[in-house]
Amino acid sequence: MPGNAKRYISLVSAFGIAAMAYAFVDLPWPHDLLRFCSYVLLSLVAATLKVRLPGLTGTMSIGFVFVLLGVAELTPGETMLMACAGALLQCLWRAKSKPAGIQVLFSVSAVAISVMLTYECCTFARARFHAQPVAMVLAVATCVYFVANSLLVSSVLALVRRERLRVIWRQCYRLAFPYYLVGGVVAGLVAASSREFGWKPALLILPVMGFVFWFYRTYIERREMLSAAALPR
Repeated sequence: MPGNAKRYISLVSAFGIAAMAYAFVDLPWPHDLLRFCSYVLLSLVAATLKVRLPGLTGTMSIGFVFVLLGVAELTPGETMLMACAGALLQCLWRAKSKPAGIQVLFSVSAVAISVMLTYECCTFARARFHAQPVAMVLAVATCVYFVANSLLVSSVLALVRRERLRVIWRQCYRLAFPYYLVGGVVAGLVAASSREFGWKPALLILPVMGFVFWFYRTYIERREMLSAAALPR
């Protein structure tokens, strides 16, 4: 592995650990323990539903929906705990090969940094525009989380492969952004319904994301099959 890549991984890991420590300082007990535990459990289940994007060694799951929900409804510490637990399980669950410790640390750290950046940007947007609409918060959260997480991962791939970041990012994530947008819409519907009808009935919307995941994974697999079939033999 190139020296630049090693230094970058160390830097991201350090910032990720700092972000987790910052979020967990004076972590309050959840106001609604049942709700928090339910979100964590569902987030862990979502982390096992993953798809491998072309050009990536890692995977993408639907766990980001619960990160967006956490930004809208939970504290930074609660969201950080839920997101990092999901990222850890995603790395380890049915992995094709056992990931190295540094790979797991980098993946979790990238999620931690993305969560903290998302929270800070949403807090700034709330304060700057004096608005609390769920749609506005989730729109900011979806875009910031996607850009932050995708750039952190694409950067390490660019350093390892010695390729341009722009090329790597477009190759790996141009198909993922619509997926994130749909996830943001689902999270927004759940958050808005939760405020109107309570969080338990609102969870009935989540199976929609399961259908989106199935459709997206099928699309990626067929795309890979067609690409493989088009290669010269």
